[in-house]
Amino acid sequence: MKERCDFYKNRKIIAKEVKYCRSFSSKVLGLMFTSSPGQGAFLPDVKDIHMNFVRFELRVIWLDKNFKVVHQTIARKWRLYNGPEEAQHVLELPVDKRYNIKVGDKLEIKIYGNKK
Repeated sequence: MKERCDFYKNRKIIAKEVKYCRSFSSKVLGLMFTSSPGQGAFLPDVKDIHMNFVRFELRVIWLDKNFKVVHQTIARKWRLYNGPEEAQHVLELPVDKRYNIKVGDKLEIKIYGNKK
């Protein structure tokens, strides 16, 4: 059973069915070798990311331990990104969708299994 998660801001859903990368290997792989970002990926307890073998740009959002947005950027292929000191988690979302997420926003997460 693959885990997914939804993200909320002010109790309104902003990202749905995001891939939840719990294991070390799923965090390393993230969205590498996939043809599209799908709904994105959430990497808990990750601060730094790489874009090696990722075929598309991503909207990357760094969250602190309380899920407060501390930084965000558009990540480009074949680059490394170091999160800010206070970052604890990484949320990777498609660039082509509009998200009303700003530094300082507090997000909530709901984790669940997916039977696919």
